[in-house]
Amino acid sequence: MMISVALCTYNGEKFIQKQLDSILNQENYIVDEIIICDDQSNDSTIEIINKYIEDYPKIIKLFQNEINLGSTKNFEKAIKICQGNYIFLSDQDDIWNKNKVNETIKIFNENFGCQGVFTNADLINEDDKIIGSSKLWDSIFFLENELPKPIDLFDIIAKNGNVITGATLCIKKEVKDFIFPFSDEVLHDEWIAILLAIKKTLCYSRQNLISYRIHKKQQVGVKSKAKLKSIEHKKRIILGLKVPKSHSDYLILSKKKWLKIIKLEHVKVFLGSTPYLEKNLVNSYKEYLDLQEKIKLGFPIKHQLTQWIDKIRGKRILKDI
Repeated sequence: MMISVALCTYNGEKFIQKQLDSILNQENYIVDEIIICDDQSNDSTIEIINKYIEDYPKIIKLFQNEINLGSTKNFEKAIKICQGNYIFLSDQDDIWNKNKVNETIKIFNENFGCQGVFTNADLINEDDKIIGSSKLWDSIFFLENELPKPIDLFDIIAKNGNVITGATLCIKKEVKDFIFPFSDEVLHDEWIAILLAIKKTLCYSRQNLISYRIHKKQQVGVKSKAKLKSIEHKKRIILGLKVPKSHSDYLILSKKKWLKIIKLEHVKVFLGSTPYLEKNLVNSYKEYLDLQEKIKLGFPIKHQLTQWIDKIRGKRILKDI
């Protein structure tokens, strides 16, 4: 069994050493290759990586992009190069727990047909100190302990937004056969998660297997505590953990249900029609129409105004399926 890491860098001089050390010092499993794709760093990132290559020439391989690809296309490049049976995605600024690889492989072995595993994480600051008691899933509102089981991960991703952080994700080599090309409109981790969730081959572990760093220069991260508090009510409405009461609540839910339809249509174009997709589309349209009827009965004037605005803007146009 071969273990690969797809690690993307861009001006990561401040934290890349700690990340590489944590990957290289795993318990029970030795990482066979670390594929680093650098997106035109102009700090000392390359110099630091080259020093590691001197010590680990058979493990670390550096690829420098001729142009800046952006994180999504850079990860596409890195994953394509990886040769391992298991491919761990890695950011440049986090720290892996020593048992990350071991515990992740356990999840694969315990779940037949599993093609991808994501996990929870501790949150740390620039000084490696844990931030409060909240975990990564709390920050992105993947309220796993409150959601009815089994969790429909695609439904959660499509309506709530992505809850699979790429820095915690590992995929099997076979996944490379159907996830490319990545779109610039969808982040790489969300795209992989959507496809695996639709195939029902996406698994997760509640364990905190990395320390996810929060700092000013990160490209994609969690929101501030104040911002999180302001959206908690909306998220609970979307997740079905709170009953909508106001027109605003219903409007939020309506837009998210429509977003699920859009994502299903997108995947249908990419993968082609399947019984699962067709059934899910029909059910999603029905859910959306039923919700519109509730809004119409409860808030007739506001509903009519919203419908009129949508028509003018060309949004949420129903079609026969």
